[in-house]
Amino acid sequence: MNSALLVILCLISLSACAIQEGIQGGDPRITGLHHDLKVRLEPASQQLAAEDVVTLNAQGTISFALGGQFTVTRLSLDGKDLPVKPSEESKGISTWRLELDGPASHHTLWLSYHGQLQPLDTRLDHREVLGFIPAMADTQGSYLPASGYQPSWYPRFDTDAFTYSVSLDLPAEQRGLVPGRLVKEDLQQGRYQARFEFKQPAEGIDLLAGPYQIKEIMHDGLRLRTYFHPEIAALADDYLNSISAYLDRYKKTIGPYPFSEFSIVSSPLPTGFGMPTLTYLGISVLRLPFIRTTSLGHEILHNWWGNGVYIDLIHGNWAEGLTTFMADYAYKEQEGPDDARAMRLQWLRDFAAIPPGQDQPLSRFAFRSHNTSEIVGYHKSAYIFLMLRDRIGKPAFDRALRNFWKEKQFQTASWKDLQRAFETSSGENLDIFFEQWIVRAGAPQLNAVYLKAEPKPGGAYLASFTLTQSAPAYALRVPVTLKTQTGTVERLVELNETEQPYTLELDAQPLTLSIDPDLRLFRRITDAEMPPLLRQVMTDPATITVVAGRDAALHKTAAELAGKLLDNTPRITDDSTALPSGQLLVIGTHDETAAFLQKHHLPAVPQQLAGDVQGRATAKGSTNVAGGRTPGATKGSARVWAARQKNGKIVVVVSAANTEALQALIRPLPHYGKESYLVFENSKVIERGVWPAEGKVWNFPAADK
Repeated sequence: MNSALLVILCLISLSACAIQEGIQGGDPRITGLHHDLKVRLEPASQQLAAEDVVTLNAQGTISFALGGQFTVTRLSLDGKDLPVKPSEESKGISTWRLELDGPASHHTLWLSYHGQLQPLDTRLDHREVLGFIPAMADTQGSYLPASGYQPSWYPRFDTDAFTYSVSLDLPAEQRGLVPGRLVKEDLQQGRYQARFEFKQPAEGIDLLAGPYQIKEIMHDGLRLRTYFHPEIAALADDYLNSISAYLDRYKKTIGPYPFSEFSIVSSPLPTGFGMPTLTYLGISVLRLPFIRTTSLGHEILHNWWGNGVYIDLIHGNWAEGLTTFMADYAYKEQEGPDDARAMRLQWLRDFAAIPPGQDQPLSRFAFRSHNTSEIVGYHKSAYIFLMLRDRIGKPAFDRALRNFWKEKQFQTASWKDLQRAFETSSGENLDIFFEQWIVRAGAPQLNAVYLKAEPKPGGAYLASFTLTQSAPAYALRVPVTLKTQTGTVERLVELNETEQPYTLELDAQPLTLSIDPDLRLFRRITDAEMPPLLRQVMTDPATITVVAGRDAALHKTAAELAGKLLDNTPRITDDSTALPSGQLLVIGTHDETAAFLQKHHLPAVPQQLAGDVQGRATAKGSTNVAGGRTPGATKGSARVWAARQKNGKIVVVVSAANTEALQALIRPLPHYGKESYLVFENSKVIERGVWPAEGKVWNFPAADK
């Protein structure tokens, strides 16, 4: 698979899904809130005009907020006109406070407003899109986010949930939608008009529009659509077929699809959002053929987990891990056991790159915000569901999920609710399992000591060994494999203490012991299983960035790259200071980084990457070509690698031909934390990989005869 495509796949798989954040925490005095919005959008001029009829049950003082770019032209409560000037304006948000007389009763609020949206900013990279972006409009695409924590394009009340209907009015060449059921659509007087309704509890309204060509099929009573830009409209049939297959798959596994339709909407931005009834994916992503067999299923599954059963964020986001397990990991299991094991190994290596004490328990994970939160909230969480399935068996596991879905549909659920579902289906008490994996941070680290082989009469042997784990101890079922003179023996042993001895009777002399060779346990793997990776430096808050050389422009670019690459604010020094003792990020030109490594007795450029590079002589008589390719060069404009220092810490070296080559790494490099080395040609990866790691094996000493 092309490395450039892998970046895009990474962007989608790690995207922040617009899943429901849990129906909780609103003003208890407000209930039964419903928006009836009429929205007229002019993408060419970024103008929005709207009317909203809000019905609700409430009493006392209530408030609503609207983005400060909007002007309210009329406001009335129960037929009585109110001042249109907001009660408060702060940080781009206008707030109105309303006094309701008497006991709780039914009220109707009517308002009209208009304003200017931001123009579409196609310069945004994926990380910026994952942040809180404003409502934007353009003829190539408009995105008005639900805006739970920023200026909103529609009136937002402090309520736990609401229902809505939205009528859209767009230019004839535009099409638009919001999450929900399409009630009707038509062209009238040169305008596209559509009406949607969402009757389930919702926390926000996303509005999408663009120059879309719509393709529709009906499948098992469900309306399936693609809203694609003209340049990718030919992909519609394949995507519609894939949607049908995923819906059938998860309907069989979990239960009925909870909505009336599902749509894929293309975006001019590098988005990867999943919302109720739809997913919003970048045009460049949708062009990739493997997206239909990977990320699309993940986004569709969120209509069950996250958008169908809501997340109790106060006690931890379980939906990302469960979706990753039932989608991303399940697809690898379909490909074969080796592919599934490779994914488990990558997850364990990613976790091992987090310094001890720098992760968080799953009970505190809400959404992905950086590398560490993704590793915990997606990968560790998915691993826990794997261990749970191994423990109680697939029939009980699947039965628990079906019952959980049936009981919690359109309700908020927590890890505790999942625990009860699995306990009911399996008949087991899972208190210890969920306590140690959900409430505790970290992971156990396993080791073997005191190996001994004792012969018995008749050719049998007693194999003795002690397993140890880091404190405080986990309650584990540890797979062990013993290689003997005649074959292999596999056992599952209980480990509940920090140090626990075992004796096994074997038919032949034991030679070696392996702990969890198939990686069925979530654990902190050994150094023998952990090659140096870029991520080890990226996630460590103590990493020191050293800029080799004195060029001011290079220093500026290096600081920008470090800011994108590291999870924490970079701590930057130059090569004139003493060598720090921790994890290092060294950035500079080829000559300057080579000199720095030699001066401080750090590992030199690996032989695998030591080929010809841009801007350096490659053969006798050749000359440097400023800003261009040296004759015979083959290794790209920049190379990046991770190596282990003598003290065991990791150094990552970013070595570029010049400042321009370094600048080209700022966007792509942060997405390759799982690699050990890369070679770039400008911003394109032309070579990448992970250094070999053989795994840990413990040897039995020769038995006394």
